[in-house]
Amino acid sequence: MKALITYLEQYALLSLEKREKLSALIGEHTLDLDLDTGLVRFSGGFEFPFQVLGTESHNTLTWLWAWAEEQAEVPPDLLESARQMKEWGSLNRIPECTMPSVDLNRADGLLFSLIASEVCQAGCFYEDSYDGGALFLLLFGQTIEMQAPLDAAGLERQLLHLASSYDLNHRNALLSYLRAKELLFSEEGPLVSARLASGEELRAEFDADGAVKTINGAGFES
Repeated sequence: MKALITYLEQYALLSLEKREKLSALIGEHTLDLDLDTGLVRFSGGFEFPFQVLGTESHNTLTWLWAWAEEQAEVPPDLLESARQMKEWGSLNRIPECTMPSVDLNRADGLLFSLIASEVCQAGCFYEDSYDGGALFLLLFGQTIEMQAPLDAAGLERQLLHLASSYDLNHRNALLSYLRAKELLFSEEGPLVSARLASGEELRAEFDADGAVKTINGAGFES
């Protein structure tokens, strides 16, 4: 689990930014999954190639990788990303990615999707909830990437989302995002200062354990 958290810190904010870009693009929507063409179609005329990553069951409280789902009628070519995650997990000694199913108290679909979105170089991930569970997809397409990156308010919102969902080092997560986006930043003791792509300044203060205390002077509570 420690290795998973390390990768979560590395990739989470990048993947959450991708999801925000998708939301900005499609807004309120309905969708249709076409297994024959491998396209997900959203109302409004947007469509993207997709891969099936896995499913969450709220009844058994387990995550099931798509490559291990024996009863699903998903074409093999839509399972390539799920298999890529299995290979990646084997290479990096992450058993949660090589086990067919995982207890949700150990790792859930969102955590796996936040990591897989970067490992598989997807446009973003998508969670399609249904009665009793959720299906997690990876979507591909440059149209998503063309949307505006996170501004200061969005970055604060996504960091809060992470802090309330997982036990991770917030400072590591923010620094990983800033480095990956090649944004200018500086560190001075507990403070991290950065200029975002939006042109805004971000100043975050962290405690000794890497938990965020303030962002731009405002208190931060997970």
